[in-house]
Amino acid sequence: MSGSENQLTLEHPIDNEIDLVRSVANGNRADFERLFRAYHSRIYKFSMRMLKDHLLAEEVACDTLYAVWTSASSFREQSAVSSWILGIAYRLSLKIYNKNARHTEKRQPEAELESLAEPSPDVNPETYTNNAMEVDQLQEALSTLSSNHRAVIELIGLGYSVGEIATIVDCPENTVKTRTFHARRQLRIALQG
Repeated sequence: MSGSENQLTLEHPIDNEIDLVRSVANGNRADFERLFRAYHSRIYKFSMRMLKDHLLAEEVACDTLYAVWTSASSFREQSAVSSWILGIAYRLSLKIYNKNARHTEKRQPEAELESLAEPSPDVNPETYTNNAMEVDQLQEALSTLSSNHRAVIELIGLGYSVGEIATIVDCPENTVKTRTFHARRQLRIALQG
């Protein structure tokens, strides 16, 4: 998909994402496919950050979009469509995270190497190696966070506001702020150690 992931690229423009969800609620398969294309990658990336497992992240993405298809009529339009959809993804990811903690705590070195982008011929190997080490340290620090703290940090990294995060993780805004404070403090300690 070209352009920002936050924008729908549609052959026949629709006024907004709420109209798209309304159309899906009425059983419009073509609009569901458009919604699927617009959100699958975002859900996958969000879940991958939380679960660190390609198969589980793909499962969450598919299960989330299936839930959207089957429950679009229950969307109350009290939040952004993206908050509603990522809320579903968050709850499914959290359920899998808690069920399969062994998948999230240990990442195989090969998987870490595969996740790094291929360096271009112009990249200094020393700089590339240092950046890779920093990414590894940050991933290690993130893995020390509880699933609730990690989700808040991941959502902040994706650009969501405190209000949107509160909707996604289904908790009060003050709880999001408290989780953010504690998560940042834990990250600082983990990265200094």
